[in-house]
Amino acid sequence: MVTVTAYWRPSTMAEALELLERADAIVLAGGTRLEGDPSAEQVEVVDLQALHLDGIRPGAGDALRIGAMVTLQELADSELVPPVVREAARREQPSTLRAQGTVGGCIATGRADSELLAALLVHEAVVEVEDREVTEGIELERVLAELFLPAGQVVTAVTIRTAGDARAARTARTPADRAIVAAYARSTEEGRRVALTGVAPTPVLVEPGDDLQPSGDFRGSADYRRHLAEVLLARIAEGSE
Repeated sequence: MVTVTAYWRPSTMAEALELLERADAIVLAGGTRLEGDPSAEQVEVVDLQALHLDGIRPGAGDALRIGAMVTLQELADSELVPPVVREAARREQPSTLRAQGTVGGCIATGRADSELLAALLVHEAVVEVEDREVTEGIELERVLAELFLPAGQVVTAVTIRTAGDARAARTARTPADRAIVAAYARSTEEGRRVALTGVAPTPVLVEPGDDLQPSGDFRGSADYRRHLAEVLLARIAEGSE
């Protein structure tokens, strides 16, 4: 059990970044998960809700900037957001939690079955990460590969590209359940990007012929997950859902 030894609610990013340099500091982004080392026994909570890292705003060309504190419900409701991403946001949490869970929290935890992360991957998501020295944009696939974020860093936004044709296919035990495996694809004039959930520790971009090595669990063995991935990839390639 984790013991919370202090609670901080900074009003500026500079204050938040200073607090996050404390040895036991951990981020509270939206009220549903603590972001940080899951093995920690005690933590000092740094709540980002007062920093106004919100808003969904068009950028240059087909870019769309989504603040890290945008809730899943706001993402699902926004007509600026591609339909596939909106639907993935609805599937990320039950309705009772979508008003609290945030885009930044979703990115920072990198759940293997997160359909929202898969949707963001195929929309060429770039994550804005800030520390006391620099703000930089990092491709989402790299952020997921290197989880967890180093101490003292904060996700402030994610930018996606909205052009192109995107679709998804999934298999779950029930229509309302989280997917055992889900496949997302987006095609543009520049090419095609495909992502899978449920076949790696985090959602991943895949290429034809990739050797998938999923881990099995109570919802499906490794072989079953590989089979589902093949079926779902064929389904989105054929243009059906």
